[in-house]
Amino acid sequence: MTVTPDTGTPQTRDDAVGRARELFPVLRSGARQADDDRHLLPEMVEAVTAAGLIRTLVPRRWGGSELDLTTHMEIAIELGRAYGSMGWVGSFLIDHPFILAHFSEEAQHDVWGTGGPDARISTSFVPVGRVTPAPGGWSLTGDWAWASGVAYADWIMLGGMVPSGRDEHPEYRLFLVPTSELTIVDTWYSAGLRGSGSDNVQADKVFVAEHRTVAMSGLLHAHSPGAKVNTSALYNQPFMSHGGHAMVSPGIGIARGMIEAWRDHVRSKSHSHTQEQVAAAIPMQLCLAEAAVRVDSAELLLRRCLALVDSGAEITLEDRVRNRRDITYASRILVRAAEDLMQMAGASALRDESPIQRGWRDVRAISCHVFCNFNAAAENYGRMAFGFALNPRDPFF
Repeated sequence: MTVTPDTGTPQTRDDAVGRARELFPVLRSGARQADDDRHLLPEMVEAVTAAGLIRTLVPRRWGGSELDLTTHMEIAIELGRAYGSMGWVGSFLIDHPFILAHFSEEAQHDVWGTGGPDARISTSFVPVGRVTPAPGGWSLTGDWAWASGVAYADWIMLGGMVPSGRDEHPEYRLFLVPTSELTIVDTWYSAGLRGSGSDNVQADKVFVAEHRTVAMSGLLHAHSPGAKVNTSALYNQPFMSHGGHAMVSPGIGIARGMIEAWRDHVRSKSHSHTQEQVAAAIPMQLCLAEAAVRVDSAELLLRRCLALVDSGAEITLEDRVRNRRDITYASRILVRAAEDLMQMAGASALRDESPIQRGWRDVRAISCHVFCNFNAAAENYGRMAFGFALNPRDPFF
């Protein structure tokens, strides 16, 4: 298949992160409305797209920037710092093309060959639908939840279990489907990430050609079809050496934005009886210091994980288990930072207009994602450290 590359100059790391930072005013100013609407404002998504951020991890041969996962993290931090729901969806709009690069060449052409490197892709990974064989592919029927930002996506990847032999476990695959062939159902009423529009999508006997599917085992063990044509190390590393970073990265940014808002909030307050500045109180200073070091620690853990992946070094099973431990633990310590800040902010921070309570809700919501489950990751780390086999029920190894 012939690839017609984009002749534009790819962005550098500094370009991409700088452009994300420049979006702060438009994202922060629309945050309250997007939360109330339960969906991102169209101008937010268009601004992220126009900034060229979606093509961060798209292969250069398809017109992308083909940067690295650390750059992805830094972009997501800036977006999350501005507005949590845009950071969440924006991180996925960068991550999902990266996953597409692991599909077959023909599937990549279907998306980037016709829609260009800024094509927007959503996902719903949970394999809840019914998958049945059909001539040349598969038929999908069902109702998938958690499709963040799907209203603005051109394509979606849906999880499904492909039936196999009588004595074999079904194979988990991702199915690439145009969103125009699905029904989007407005279901997103949530305590956190309210503006993410993580609605349900429904399929009724939607045909998916065989070349638009990929087995998750290929991503987990770094032998996907796309790795044969996208040959750089970026596309040839085990998925769980970095899986979850797309969720934790915006969480770091959200927590940073929460610290900034908390600091300004506390500076503006005085004790009603003594008129002393609240920020002068030692407990407030200690709270700020501990929250800041926790957020820094989360970022440092994630940077170490992604630096290993970006280096192109051979990644062992021990590396994968440790990285999963660290990525999930980063989410845990972000929650602790957010809890302390919210506890010390005072009752006025509970109001809907407060970015403090929004950050608190959003960090908590991210921690609920299965990719942020520290207990599961810690179990496998402990099992390996003591010489036991990994939990065979863990789908990520």
